[in-house]
Amino acid sequence: MTTGISLYNTLSRKKEELEPREAGKISLYVCGVTPYDALHIGHARAFLTYDVLRRALEWRGLEVTHIQNVTDVDDKIINRAKEIGTTALDLANRFAEEGAVELEMLGCLRAHHYPRVTENIENIIEMVGVLIEKGYAYAVGGDVYFDVSKDEDYGKLSGQKLEELNAGARIEPGEVKDDAADFALWKGAKPGEPAWNSPWGDGRPGWHIECSAMALKLLGEGFDIHGGARELVFPHHENEVAQSESYLDGRCFAKTWWHCGELRVDNQKMSKSLGNFITVKDGLKMASPMVWRLLFLQTHPQSPLDYAFNKEDQSSEKLNQAKSSWARLQNALGEVEAQHEPGSEAAKTFWTRFGNALCDNLNTPEALAAVFDAVSEFHRGGDTALAASAHAALQVLGFTFETKTAGDSLTPRLIELLIQVRGDARERRDFKGSDQIRDELKALGIVLEDGAQGTRWKIEN
Repeated sequence: MTTGISLYNTLSRKKEELEPREAGKISLYVCGVTPYDALHIGHARAFLTYDVLRRALEWRGLEVTHIQNVTDVDDKIINRAKEIGTTALDLANRFAEEGAVELEMLGCLRAHHYPRVTENIENIIEMVGVLIEKGYAYAVGGDVYFDVSKDEDYGKLSGQKLEELNAGARIEPGEVKDDAADFALWKGAKPGEPAWNSPWGDGRPGWHIECSAMALKLLGEGFDIHGGARELVFPHHENEVAQSESYLDGRCFAKTWWHCGELRVDNQKMSKSLGNFITVKDGLKMASPMVWRLLFLQTHPQSPLDYAFNKEDQSSEKLNQAKSSWARLQNALGEVEAQHEPGSEAAKTFWTRFGNALCDNLNTPEALAAVFDAVSEFHRGGDTALAASAHAALQVLGFTFETKTAGDSLTPRLIELLIQVRGDARERRDFKGSDQIRDELKALGIVLEDGAQGTRWKIEN
């Protein structure tokens, strides 16, 4: 069964039509957080991308099972917990819960399952044991490593060759692996670290094995889409493919690998280590969730987005532009009831353009361009069916308009009255009075725009 939806597959390096493993259903696994600190807006962009992908798939009538893992044991968590004097588990629980709340505040749908590493140790140990039995892995000194030389296809996801990887790889202090390119499946316990009993001694899982074990447990082999940030292609996802398909005797682990672009600042990845980040909590003080959604979706989800901001006051030209654009949509469509069935020829044309954009590798910039063009046409011709369709399309992308109270219906009329008074003042050449009206409205967050067609107003978020 085909869906009419094409996605760019990192594995094949081309766009492919999405063909579900099971008719009418899509299985989606997304690499989630390592909860050692608060989420920043770079994380938000990635998770919002998969939120919109899921929404688009469901809009096309597909039943999506969405899995997003939580890496709740990791070197970063252990080290941070030591720094602040708490346990690794308590730290991970705290930031995992905070992150889930913040993503909901951003309007992201909850995943259907949030599997945690610490709850899947048994499955991970079983998978490691099978890889040893099949000759793909070896145990040494309490650690277990995957032998990349045993996988003839190693490097097929990232396009890197094993000899190139060997040239750049090195063995870290304390590692006892046979080859620098081999990677850990199980790490022997160190004093003071969380550990579980295994046939190779007490220890904990390596980073890569966790996703393989949890994805196979919840979705089974050959699931439809594996997602994650582009920075994970190597080594994380490359190693996932290698260990999973070795475990499966060469059968397919995930059919489509669909990676999102990272958020950059001055052409560098936004990250805690570089200090060039804005937390989601701070971001939501700067703008509404819908403004951030608009900002992110106006760049293709698989492309990098450079978010330049002033590090002193965190101001950003791109964020200000998104605020203005969202105000325009809210002013035009906020009072129009959404309608998913086209009620006019223009609405039919709009839905075709919007749908084609989403089905073409989730082209959200083109989908939003269709919405903005519909708003312009609505202003010119007053086609309410077109406006109702544009409102419904925004709902597909996860946008919601604020619910207004009954008293708010007076606000537009009062503003229009003030615009008329200002216009009369200008005709009398009372520019001081007209400027005062403009400035006081601006102080209230209402911006006036003078043009050939008269004066328009918008709410500045």
